[in-house]
Amino acid sequence: MLQLQGIIPALITPYHEDESLDVVGLRALVCHLLPDVDGLLVNGTTADFPLLTHVERQEAIAAVVEVAAGQKPVLAGTGAVATGEAIALTREAQAAGADAALVVAPYYLRPSLAGLERHFSAIAAALPDFPILLYNFPQLAGQPIPPDMVARLTAIPNIVGMKDTSGDLAYMLEVLERVPPDFQVLVGRGTVFLPAIVAGAVGGILACANLIPAQWQAVYRAIRAGNWKAARAGQYAAQRVSRITGKGGSLAVRAGLEMRGLRVGPPRQPLAFEGAVNEADLALLCEVLGA
Repeated sequence: MLQLQGIIPALITPYHEDESLDVVGLRALVCHLLPDVDGLLVNGTTADFPLLTHVERQEAIAAVVEVAAGQKPVLAGTGAVATGEAIALTREAQAAGADAALVVAPYYLRPSLAGLERHFSAIAAALPDFPILLYNFPQLAGQPIPPDMVARLTAIPNIVGMKDTSGDLAYMLEVLERVPPDFQVLVGRGTVFLPAIVAGAVGGILACANLIPAQWQAVYRAIRAGNWKAARAGQYAAQRVSRITGKGGSLAVRAGLEMRGLRVGPPRQPLAFEGAVNEADLALLCEVLGA
């Protein structure tokens, strides 16, 4: 089964000026990041996946898989409100060559806990030979995945891990306490990366790793080596970028990549830079990135 570790950027979705999908730009972004990362997430939250069609999602996965060429695992976000649609998206991700699916808890409708557990169980049952990772992001989904539910779902063989973007270390510690040792927990907030890895997370799926993958890789390696002075210094430096991307989401990442000289295009409507990323954050981002 899938073995994950280290730094995995949650890729943005590049667009042309007319807001159509820029597959060439996505390939270029992956080529830029590949030497400094341990995996790639396509069609996640930072990709603004609700704005993409099923066909676009498949095209994006295929492009990332082609460039990764088996060197690093490719995860695909396959979240949807309806269980049937999430199953269809997960099948499409497998067909497009992804190594695993990342499935966010259904957003907007907030199903009951019984409905939420059935949702994940049904997706895993529909694709028993395909690795599934749960995705806990209560700020957007409207509710967390309870730790006891995570523990029960680990009994399903192809549910192999989870991404936790809550930023709640107490929640993550309870999950780690309850799950088997081989269940792979990844942190989704750069601001708590160091303590999450120390607690037992195997790596991070980070939006800000689009911008500073080598810096996060250095923090991860310092932790693994027990070099706590370097790990703390690296964490304190990298989390400045993480705070900005945490507030501005894909728009802050998009702005930062443009500062880096990577053409990723405008956001797709209804997203807009105005009011989403303030001038002070843009100035700090420019300074930190040396742009």
